[in-house]
Amino acid sequence: MKLKSALSAILFAASAPSAFALAGESNAEPTRHVMNFDDVELSALIADVSTVTGYTFIVHPDARTKRVTVSSSTPLTRDQVFDVFLSALRVHGFTAVPAGRSTYRIVPERQAVSDASVSASDSNTFTTEIFALKHSSARDVAAVIKPLIAEQGQVVANNASNTLVVVDYASNLPRLRAMLKQIDADPSVTQTISLKNVPAREMASILNAFSVQPGENGAAINFQAVSSESGNAVVLQGDEALVRRAVEVSRELDSHDRTEDSLRVIPLNNANAVDLVPVLQQMAVAMDARRAAGGEVDATTTIAQHEPTNSLVISAPPDTLGALERIITDLDRRRAQVLVEAIIVEMSDDTARELGLQFLVSGSNDSTVPFVSTNYSRSAPSMLALAGALSSDTPFNTGDTDTNPFAEAAVNSLLGLSGLSVGVGGQDGDTLFGAILTAVENDTQSRILSKPFNMTLDNGTSSLLVGQEVPVATGEVLGDSNSNPFRTVERRDVGVGLNVTPRISNDDTIRLDIIQEVSNIAQAITTGSSTDLIFNTRKIETSVIADDGEIIVLGGLVEQTESMSNEKVPVLGDIPVAGRLFRSEGKGLARTNLMVFIRPTIVRSRSDARDATTRSYRYLRAQELWEGQGSSGESLDRFINQVLGSPPPQ
Repeated sequence: MKLKSALSAILFAASAPSAFALAGESNAEPTRHVMNFDDVELSALIADVSTVTGYTFIVHPDARTKRVTVSSSTPLTRDQVFDVFLSALRVHGFTAVPAGRSTYRIVPERQAVSDASVSASDSNTFTTEIFALKHSSARDVAAVIKPLIAEQGQVVANNASNTLVVVDYASNLPRLRAMLKQIDADPSVTQTISLKNVPAREMASILNAFSVQPGENGAAINFQAVSSESGNAVVLQGDEALVRRAVEVSRELDSHDRTEDSLRVIPLNNANAVDLVPVLQQMAVAMDARRAAGGEVDATTTIAQHEPTNSLVISAPPDTLGALERIITDLDRRRAQVLVEAIIVEMSDDTARELGLQFLVSGSNDSTVPFVSTNYSRSAPSMLALAGALSSDTPFNTGDTDTNPFAEAAVNSLLGLSGLSVGVGGQDGDTLFGAILTAVENDTQSRILSKPFNMTLDNGTSSLLVGQEVPVATGEVLGDSNSNPFRTVERRDVGVGLNVTPRISNDDTIRLDIIQEVSNIAQAITTGSSTDLIFNTRKIETSVIADDGEIIVLGGLVEQTESMSNEKVPVLGDIPVAGRLFRSEGKGLARTNLMVFIRPTIVRSRSDARDATTRSYRYLRAQELWEGQGSSGESLDRFINQVLGSPPPQ
């Protein structure tokens, strides 16, 4: 044994505080240490490393029974000392797990796996990393890399997301990354096949049937065929063996010459056969004319439709038939849909104030007291009507209140009373007197939100109306002596209506022809025996361009109206302070904010339609849960399941 090792052993035997020797200590360079431990207890190494690094270690009881040997001939920095210490722990089945600032727990590896962090602090610490696989199966890859990780490490395959969760030493992860990159490489190849006789869409449909059949172990076959209508070609992508087999099948199918076939029945998937016939006939006439000009005798094309099966029946020369098939393929595409959502926001605030004083002094019978009174059109109750009902000195007073018109007018004015009314009155001998002070303040606020929405095909028109039909009298005839009375009535739609026609452009902008209307009954006016209705109507008819999913404003109204009215007695109403007794004042303020917004969303695929349906259904379901009805036996989910026989949108 070298002298240095022997000296270290002697120092340990003498219970020396450390087995580190200082080397190269200076102000310019950090302190370096030479490690020399020969078959010492692990606890002694932990204590000396704690002194050098300044870290606090919490030691597992099993670590006290281990003995280690560490020897270095080159001076080490503090970080290098800690790295050597971690390596020594790893050799003996232990590792250091961070437990706080400058604090570590020394535990066996099997316990450290559950505490592994997602960021590597040192190459000799357990680290968790997630690998997302694109082309390979997570279950198969996990079986391959399991022997390559540490004995206490773990690898978990998630088949749902096709990911791997690996817990291993940080020093081993770069090697695993490189291996997974090679294992998860895309094995597919791409090849293009030009067709002469079979239409590209028909060939692609035949070849894609391979992809729906399960391969080995239940996995789907990696294969796809895409048709190119312009060049009548099919692009194949997938495993090399499958692509090679698809090429053989397509060439065999395309080897049969169809040029002599002049009759074809073509079923349509999306377009309407009745709509396509006029377009195809125009094209056929042009092609027949060119063929006749070239001297061909048989140049007649016949096109018919079969509505029950939505199919086209075409009889034409082979080249015309091929051209018409390509036109049909381009026109028979799935049309996109547009979900149009309108948001109508109407907020109003109406305030009104009325303040007026009415008084009356009048003599009755043979009294010489003059008649003096103030009365205003907006004030209730009417002072003159009350006085006429109470006074006996009127030409209409016969002792019967039912025949006194002043009594009826007084009752009507009292029924229209609002606010505060303070009055005094009476009769002193032949003198009739009275005074009424009225004060009214009215404040009305309203907030109306509506969201009509509907879905329609591209270039299709959709209408939505949620409301009522209200009868409106348009004429009335009573006849002689009311012998044959009758009334003509017209019914008018009242509610929220949305009429929209969307047109999708190639850059996913949407032109919308919109008619948006909101109407309601404001009030009824009764004249004699007839009643007329007053309607409130807000209507927008416009054409706008919006991007997919964008909210834009269609229009609206921001209105503020102030009105002031003043009724007074001339001259007397202008007197300071006292003039308040001879006038009635009113002030009104009305604010209206009306805005209409629109949001179009393009729905191209089944998943887009499912997302739109789920979003609306979740709103209704959330409202049901908010009102405490979600757990009842008649919930919306249960109703849809019972009526439609299918689970609700998820």
